[in-house]
Amino acid sequence: MTPTVFNLLNVANEPDLITWSAHAQLDRNGARIHTLFECTESAQRIALIRCDAGASAAAHHHNGHETFLILDGDFEDENGVYLKGDLVIYPPGSTHAWKSSTGALIYATWGGTVTSAQITPAVAANSEEYDNSVYDGRHLV
Repeated sequence: MTPTVFNLLNVANEPDLITWSAHAQLDRNGARIHTLFECTESAQRIALIRCDAGASAAAHHHNGHETFLILDGDFEDENGVYLKGDLVIYPPGSTHAWKSSTGALIYATWGGTVTSAQITPAVAANSEEYDNSVYDGRHLV
């Protein structure tokens, strides 16, 4: 089996070179997705997310982990504002809503299903399961 090779730097410089699909499930607005890998059995997924200025998503719950790398723009949730180069890792069981004021290009991975949340988003850094031993002054590292 051969690997999939994808140059994230090229996409960050020319995001219109790939095909984007609507990413509107779970009350997302102004977001598009390009799936790189998806396993329906495990609900694991790797994708690029492209957010327009003003894009947002209502609170949602991740049954598995969520990891995202900001390739360009800004992205924020209840736990902070994330900028180009920030790698954000949420443990399984996290809940959050998000928005992007200027737009963003994001590399994201999910390790399980994502469902709508009817509860107040939890702060992942305060979770007993989350190791917050390393902090760079702005974000958990």
